[in-house]
Amino acid sequence: MPGPGRKGKPKAKSTNPPPTQSKNNLPDSFFDDIENAEGWTFVVNVLCDHFDLPDISTRSGLKKVHTNFESIYRRLDKAYSGNASNFRLKGGIVGIYARMCVDSLLRNKLFERGFLGHLFPLVDEPSCRHLALRALTTVTHHGGLEVRVAIAKHYPVLLRVLKDLPDDERAVELSVITLSHCLTAAFSDEGKQVDPQFTPTADLRGIVEAVTTAFRRAAPSRTLSDHAVKLLSISTLHCQVPPATVDCLVAGLRSKDWIVRSTCLGGLIDIHQKDAEEDQRHLDPMKLMQAVMRPAPSHLSQISGAYGFQRCETYLTLHSSREHQSAMMKAAQTHDLYVLGLSLAGLIPRTEFALGEGFFQSEEGKLMDVGLPFTMWSDALPHCARAIRAKGLANEIDLADILEMKFAIMKQRIPDAVKIANASLKRNPNFAYAFYSLSLASDPVVGLRASKKGMRCQNITPFVRFQLMQRAVQHAGEMGMHILQEASSGDKKWEEGIAFLTSALEDSKTFVSEAPPDNRYMKNILYWNIILRIMIDEEISLDLRELQPAVQKLKIADDYSNWIGVPPPKTLLRLTQQTIVKLFPAALAEWGPLLNDTTALDPSPSAEKVDDDLAAWLEDMHLHEAQEWRHPETTSLSNTVKLYRCSWCGNPSAVLRKCACSKVRYCDPACQKSHWKEHKKFCAPEKTEA
Repeated sequence: MPGPGRKGKPKAKSTNPPPTQSKNNLPDSFFDDIENAEGWTFVVNVLCDHFDLPDISTRSGLKKVHTNFESIYRRLDKAYSGNASNFRLKGGIVGIYARMCVDSLLRNKLFERGFLGHLFPLVDEPSCRHLALRALTTVTHHGGLEVRVAIAKHYPVLLRVLKDLPDDERAVELSVITLSHCLTAAFSDEGKQVDPQFTPTADLRGIVEAVTTAFRRAAPSRTLSDHAVKLLSISTLHCQVPPATVDCLVAGLRSKDWIVRSTCLGGLIDIHQKDAEEDQRHLDPMKLMQAVMRPAPSHLSQISGAYGFQRCETYLTLHSSREHQSAMMKAAQTHDLYVLGLSLAGLIPRTEFALGEGFFQSEEGKLMDVGLPFTMWSDALPHCARAIRAKGLANEIDLADILEMKFAIMKQRIPDAVKIANASLKRNPNFAYAFYSLSLASDPVVGLRASKKGMRCQNITPFVRFQLMQRAVQHAGEMGMHILQEASSGDKKWEEGIAFLTSALEDSKTFVSEAPPDNRYMKNILYWNIILRIMIDEEISLDLRELQPAVQKLKIADDYSNWIGVPPPKTLLRLTQQTIVKLFPAALAEWGPLLNDTTALDPSPSAEKVDDDLAAWLEDMHLHEAQEWRHPETTSLSNTVKLYRCSWCGNPSAVLRKCACSKVRYCDPACQKSHWKEHKKFCAPEKTEA
């Protein structure tokens, strides 16, 4: 059946003289049909009938276009080029081309033949503007990377629409959608490889301002909202966005749409990429000793006393450092590497900086050979590990592993530490320090799983427990954000993303409540805690009074850092948290109602009131095109979140193993075995494998 199928009748035609042939061998009656057709769909029908095109709304029809592409294109292009002033005809042909672009091979062929040169001039023609912009959204929705980057180079045309036609809501919406599709692709790492020379940075602030203005207008559609937020978020890394845009992103953290929340947070983090400082990686125990020679401020002394001085990080680090020095001096006299190894293995799980770097020196300060097989103190670790292994005592193998893992960590050879940890866990699945080493892996999935499993170990020191906890917060927070921002249509990725963020928030609450107040990661965890509570808590006051205890704890953590001579670095999360807390009241007051109204709308384009009937035809494709996104709202998700959490260690994952009773899920057989003693009371015996 040729063409897309008629959906109505054309207008009654006026009496015309007998048909004659015009240029390009098109009869006058053909032009009469176009001029009298109601809507673009009928224009396309006339064209498809005249040129005997197959039904390009079906896969079989597009296959026929593939077979006869050169012939079909030649006829359409001849008609387009030969009728420069007939915008109805040109618009209909562009509509046909846009529909063909759903097929990637046809799309590439059309672009090679200059499709954009046919399309963009129609944006400036009022009668064809909506058609052309609709075609652009269709092409960029289905288009590949190269196509989107190519269209991005025409951004001035779309920017002109936003600035010159602010009252044309449909044109503004379609322009924002196309800009979002194209600039997101152009700014990606892959997009930069397609055309490294293309940088719309000079005009990007103007684009951001125009999109922000369009977004602020009364009752923007759900489609406009989604694409505007995406565009504004990716722009923060490439230009200094106006204050109104930052306010919009801050308010977006309370959107009803979880994907919008995470996208806005990503944009807020990127604002500070250029100004952020690296986090503190090392602490010199000698400088710490010098710093604490000064009395601590009275309020810090009271807080440390209430927690327990001997449980605080400062105390543990100082005393462990002294024990380390004492052990090294004793080894210089006895040359007993086995005893030294036992001492060091006992210090390592106590605090992060128990083993400072050093060497033996004479009274004159010169390097001194004391007869040991190492010069730098850190190099003693592998020698001590070999000495312990040489004793052959089974209950001391873990101690040798601790020394080797710590050595690899100190030398920043994390893959080596991970390798040792994996081997250790095969022998001893309840080895907390091995899980800690594994939590440092670059793979966040591995790191998070190790963190959650390690916290369930029975023999675990407070230091290792809180290290695993802070790693779990960081891994789960970053993974949750990434999953939500990459959530694809038709799946439940967003639910998985929420499970990760919820896990991060829960662990952050435990850390803030139980960790030493002077723990050097307290600041980082409070950054996450404050941000995640703003995103996740069901009720948050405009003045953030629920978060004041956390904000006060953050100030105390800063005071501890300043006291020991390590001012809090301006990390990405610190700057982001400060921006959010500072702007939140005013931002939510201005943008909150708008975002809530927008995100409550039906996201389906079929529910939108469109002013050109070609829109439905362009979108009614029976191929492999994506479904519309699900837009999750803030309904109760406690049961759903549990489905993505291991019933034993709480690790969030989308690939959990289900118990035979289908009531619980696990990371692996090890977690299932560990949970069996508790779960067997509720698991039907006949459905469970012991």
